[in-house]
Amino acid sequence: MKRFVPAAWLGLMLLFSAAPALAAGGNYSEAQIRDLLYRIMNFALFFAVLFCVLRKPLAKLFRDRREGIARNLEYLETQARNLEEQTEIMNKQIANIASERDSILAQYERLGQKEAERIIAEARRAAEGIIQKTQAAMDLEIKAARQALLAEIVRLSTETATDLVKNNINADDQKRLTGEFMRQVEKLKSAN
Repeated sequence: MKRFVPAAWLGLMLLFSAAPALAAGGNYSEAQIRDLLYRIMNFALFFAVLFCVLRKPLAKLFRDRREGIARNLEYLETQARNLEEQTEIMNKQIANIASERDSILAQYERLGQKEAERIIAEARRAAEGIIQKTQAAMDLEIKAARQALLAEIVRLSTETATDLVKNNINADDQKRLTGEFMRQVEKLKSAN
């Protein structure tokens, strides 16, 4: 306000000193010039009153506005820093996720390899069991076939011997053949 008053008085003095020069021009009367001067003074006075009345509220308004903008700017800068920190954290987490993914894949690959080895070992054991069972079954079949063959040989030998005895043997021959036959039967029994 103190700076405004001298400037206002200087402007008014210049205006009043110019009034006679304007009046001398002949186009305007002294009453018109005075009316103009009064209007200018009225405007200057109105402006001075407005300035005095609104100076503090306007200064406070602009100061509050400046402080609000500064607070918003500070808040936005804080948010930007927080977002940068969160971005860094998320980038680290993404890098960690990639390494965790690789380690999980490696772990599952190892587990899969172990499971494959276990399945192969189990299949080998099952195959060995099947081979052993098959071998045992073959041995039993061979033994049964030998016994059946032996029984058939005995039966055929008996029939043949009976036929020979009926057709060609006398009493001496019959004794000798019976003895041989008994020896052979005993031999076969001891072989089994």
